[in-house]
Amino acid sequence: MSEKEPRVGVKVEEQPEGAFDLLHVTLPLPRLLCLPEETRQHLRAARRERRLAMRSLFDAAFKRSDEGEKPRRKAEHVKVE
Repeated sequence: MSEKEPRVGVKVEEQPEGAFDLLHVTLPLPRLLCLPEETRQHLRAARRERRLAMRSLFDAAFKRSDEGEKPRRKAEHVKVE
């Protein structure tokens, strides 16, 4: 086991090209135990939802790959004056 202490912190990652910034919160497991039970339940549910989202993304990619379908690309011609 590493003697390095776990990092704890909050980091805001600015996304100039998007509408939202990203918020990263890093807490080691023992610190989570001090959170209210309702908060821990929400965090567990969010973790599960993130996994399900990734799973559906992979399933769609595998299905598209198996069917030999090419990725859809939308192109739009814009007339510039």
